[in-house]
Amino acid sequence: MSDVAGKVYLLTGGGGAIAASIADAFAAAGARLALVDRQLEYVQERARALGGGAFAADLSKHEQVQTLVSQVRQQMGRLDGLIHTAGGFSGGKVAESDPALYDRMFDLNVRTLFYATRAVLPVLLEQNDGFIAGISAGAAWRGAGPGMALYTAAKSAVAAFLRSLDAELKGTNIRVAVLYPMGTVDTPANRRDMPGADPTTWIDPAEIGQTLLYAASRSARGRVLELPVYPPR
Repeated sequence: MSDVAGKVYLLTGGGGAIAASIADAFAAAGARLALVDRQLEYVQERARALGGGAFAADLSKHEQVQTLVSQVRQQMGRLDGLIHTAGGFSGGKVAESDPALYDRMFDLNVRTLFYATRAVLPVLLEQNDGFIAGISAGAAWRGAGPGMALYTAAKSAVAAFLRSLDAELKGTNIRVAVLYPMGTVDTPANRRDMPGADPTTWIDPAEIGQTLLYAASRSARGRVLELPVYPPR
């Protein structure tokens, strides 16, 4: 039996393509998923197909996230972790970027992660067990993202936040993981936006799901914190 079997994971951005692959991997291993997105219709069908729960919340609103966690525990009976895929991307050179883009990038990528983690963490600390994961970016791993500086800065903050959280949780049974897609992920949105590209050279989102499933599994004498996932050779 898998280490995640019977456990409940809150999956943000639950209507997205990357979240779909994560949900499939965890459900196949026996976990139950609480899928959340801004609109309930984004996750209802997927939750039904996986035997999970569907929830709606604006993760940039602290009160809504607190309520969400209470709803998940009430409806699904328990909560064992958070897998945060909610976020947003935007390109643009620094000199040409709209000042409003700063708030957008940090709100979508960092504020939502902080609020979700802040809401879930007391539950995990009380039971001294759990898993928290977030998605950073290859540009953050490399330390530079020309043409997308604000996005890179926000995703770097995601990674620093999670690494800091991991250090805070030393001595507990709560595992933390930061996943870095080191290239384009093969999603319907990317295929639409880059019609001339070859998607066979992109990262299969199923690899992201399996990688996070591995990170969530308990090991007696080892753990995985940072996970760069590269495109095929």
